[in-house]
Amino acid sequence: MAKFYDSSDIHSLDKRQIFFDANILLYIFWPTGSSWEKQYSAIFKQLLEQKNKMVVDFIVISEVVNRAVRIEYDKHLQANNISRDNLTFKKYRDGSDGQEALNVVYQIVKKNVVRKFNIAGKAFTKSDIENFLCVDSLDFSDKGIAAICKENSFILLTNDKDFADSDLEILTSNRRLLKKR
Repeated sequence: MAKFYDSSDIHSLDKRQIFFDANILLYIFWPTGSSWEKQYSAIFKQLLEQKNKMVVDFIVISEVVNRAVRIEYDKHLQANNISRDNLTFKKYRDGSDGQEALNVVYQIVKKNVVRKFNIAGKAFTKSDIENFLCVDSLDFSDKGIAAICKENSFILLTNDKDFADSDLEILTSNRRLLKKR
């Protein structure tokens, strides 16, 4: 069963490594107007001040890059009053506006994630993959994140309620998750 922490518990997590889920990095570094941005930015600031080691992996970086470019695509469509039928994502991504957006996303990830976070990894085995091939509340990439967190005793910083029934330590501001305490 998961163990949950909220921002008031951060002081007790001193010297613990915190694994950031993609949704948190997006709230912090890719503002979209979500009500979660201030809460997770404050948690990020506390963790920095406390000098916790912050961790991500390839899966998370991939999700952040892909989602951030999609956010920029949606902004481009809205700003220019274009429908998805008239400009597919791939045409946007391959065009000059998309390439510019991708470059900005890469620069933000390089400056704010790659330079400030430790990168964890795991060589997934055939057995790991077979274990992931079961239907439950976690999507496939979340199963990889959970495996990395378990293997390294990382605390997962997430807003994703799908992790509610995982066997992880979770730092969150999501009241739905914190109800499970």
